[in-house]
Amino acid sequence: MQINSKNIPEELRLIAQWCLWRTISRDGKDTKIPFQPNEAPAKSNDPETWCTFQEAMEAYGKGGWDGIGFVFSAEDPYVGIDLDGCRNIETGVVAPWARSLILELASYAEVSPSQTGVKIWVRGGWPHSGGHKVTIEDAPRIVDKTPAVEIYDSLRYFTVTGQRLAGQCIIADRQSQLDAIRQRFWKDAAAPVANGHNEWRSETAVIERARKYLAKMDHAVSGQDGHGTTFKAACVLVLGFELAQADALQLLLEWNQGCQPPWNEKELRHKVESAGQQNGERGYLRNVAPQNYHHVPVPEYQSSKKKVVETGANIQVTTMEDAARRYHERLTSGGIKLIDLGLPDLDYALGGGIENGEMIIFAGRPSHGKSMTAQQVAQNFTAAGTPVVFISEEMSHLAIGKRAIQYASAVPGEYWGIQNQIVTNDITNHFAERKPCYIVEGCRTVDRAADQIRRHVEEHGAGLAIVDYAQQLAGLGHKRNEEIARVSVGLKRVGTECNIPVIVLAQMSRDIEKRPQFIPVMSDLKESGQLEQDADVIVFMVWPFKIDPSKDRDEYLMFVAKNRNRPINETCVKCKFLPQRQQLVYVRPSLADCGDFNQPAESSGTLFDDVDGNFR
Repeated sequence: MQINSKNIPEELRLIAQWCLWRTISRDGKDTKIPFQPNEAPAKSNDPETWCTFQEAMEAYGKGGWDGIGFVFSAEDPYVGIDLDGCRNIETGVVAPWARSLILELASYAEVSPSQTGVKIWVRGGWPHSGGHKVTIEDAPRIVDKTPAVEIYDSLRYFTVTGQRLAGQCIIADRQSQLDAIRQRFWKDAAAPVANGHNEWRSETAVIERARKYLAKMDHAVSGQDGHGTTFKAACVLVLGFELAQADALQLLLEWNQGCQPPWNEKELRHKVESAGQQNGERGYLRNVAPQNYHHVPVPEYQSSKKKVVETGANIQVTTMEDAARRYHERLTSGGIKLIDLGLPDLDYALGGGIENGEMIIFAGRPSHGKSMTAQQVAQNFTAAGTPVVFISEEMSHLAIGKRAIQYASAVPGEYWGIQNQIVTNDITNHFAERKPCYIVEGCRTVDRAADQIRRHVEEHGAGLAIVDYAQQLAGLGHKRNEEIARVSVGLKRVGTECNIPVIVLAQMSRDIEKRPQFIPVMSDLKESGQLEQDADVIVFMVWPFKIDPSKDRDEYLMFVAKNRNRPINETCVKCKFLPQRQQLVYVRPSLADCGDFNQPAESSGTLFDDVDGNFR
């Protein structure tokens, strides 16, 4: 199997815990033996025998090796889960028991070299008591290997292929899920206990590592850009280790004793606060083992006193009466400008459209039309002369391009190759008058996504950002709901900062499938109430046929559940599905369709949806 290095998480590639491997027969059994690039054996308990990712790939590229591997260490926060005998080589179908674990862990996962198994990386710890491997006795065998689960956090290496499973692209904190899996499969094992990994990842341990890191940084010297040196130190603490400002200030005061001359506390406090206002990635040093610090580049932070002054100047105090009068003047003078999504019935339902700075959530179950509805909005914005930035964490640019052709051309997909010239002309004509829609892939974290949005607003004049989808982005946090809360806050902030609408796609829980009418509620948003709180607009999208095949395949419903800044004119928009073009046409909903969402729509329009039934 070829190694797809670009799919391997960057945080693993930055750690010098790699080796190569070669299959060697021992006692009639093939065994994957780890090696160093110099052909000497590699040992899972000896860091001196490990190498960097680049060294491993360079050696692999010269030939003679079967693959590369990552070594788990007690000095890193990672745990590896090996699901063996779970994948059909010919069809690629994963057994239900393994698929359930993959979805439960929701972290970076890839196909094993034999293509019969799946390996998953998470952050957490695995107690050594109780064992590391268990067979799944009641699972049917779909290959010649026995279904089994193996879990390790040290003294073991995993082969790495980069053949990533769709949607599983980042490494996430999953201690609670590991504890649950341990109780489920290792029933005789003792209850989970605090272990080195959990202690290593505690706030106290992070602060101590930050203190030692800071002690090795140069001290500020007057006349030698002492301000820049001190500001960089503050940024490393606040951004790199993501310490609370109070903890960062305390460490900076200790480090300050070596500066010539030392800063006063007020000056250091100002630098810590300024560091907190910097854009960019956060937490890039927080879970890195000290021996790997030299592999993690530190950005060139620059403090701008002018920027601080301007930020302070934005603070204003207004009485409630003045605020009321100003809003009324703005309203009567036409100062409140709504932006059309380009979906007439939905725009009407939302009180006329959306506003700059709003966060709009399109929520639905997998393959219920979130992505294509968002792409329809993007097509409408670019046609109206507004560039769009599309952060895609689920679909590749080629998959998005396919749907763009469906939108641009009436030629059915099975005839695109035969009627090549017609499709080519349709594509040319379609994009001739439109502004660009920039597709950005591989952000993985909310901070990187926000940086890309800022960049495209500044450099290309983007007037709309679309994020597909919230639960695919990582945010700092020890629990999943904390991660998603961080993602929500970050996306809300960048929309307000750039003064553009941000459409965020989000997954719904399975609870809607248990209801006879499939009517959504706010709590259906998965994994964090922060999304519900931060969103200005929430639209739920439901394709009843997808949940219950006995339902009318043509029927599709959109529910407006929240519209913070305007009235909700229509709470339910009903659509008819036209399969040939994957097109939805609005029709009047009935009371039975929408339950309490029972106000009819009167206008008409079209939007497109992906209804191919694929799980993405």
